[in-house]
Amino acid sequence: MIYSVFFDKKLHCLIEIHDSDHMIVVKNYHNSGFSLIELISVIVLLGILGIVALGRFTDQNLFIARGFFDDTVTAVRFAQKLAISSGCDVRVITTANSYQLRQSTTCSADNFSNSVANPANRSNNYQSTSIPDGFSLTAGSITFDARGRREGATSVFSLSNGSTTYSFRVHASTGLVEVI
Repeated sequence: MIYSVFFDKKLHCLIEIHDSDHMIVVKNYHNSGFSLIELISVIVLLGILGIVALGRFTDQNLFIARGFFDDTVTAVRFAQKLAISSGCDVRVITTANSYQLRQSTTCSADNFSNSVANPANRSNNYQSTSIPDGFSLTAGSITFDARGRREGATSVFSLSNGSTTYSFRVHASTGLVEVI
């Protein structure tokens, strides 16, 4: 049987008194844990520290190299689609530090003297010379016929700096551009 229940301000708790010998603390209202302001400030400080530390531990050059590789693969795939849609052969020319797309002046000639316009803005040639420092691209050329097939044998092109390599393969019979 409970005789009385009261809140002790000094102990910050609710106390039940059952008899003179038994007293039970029902609920402790003492401040335990962290306040919301303390938790938010710790999260903000960890976020700032994470951004600063992560920037120092990652190599921006690898990020730029992956972007260049993706642009190169996209250009090769665009060259294949352009050859199919225009009915004329399109050539992708790669050097150790750049790539460019070329198309012949007439569909019957194999001179590839016309630069292909970049589909993003149509005013610039579709080419890139912004290879990341320390990386080199496999030199060669890829020619797609009007059916989208690669002329010549299947070949592999790589962007590498010695320790990191990104590669893609262009299949001869189908013109499939496969990232490997």
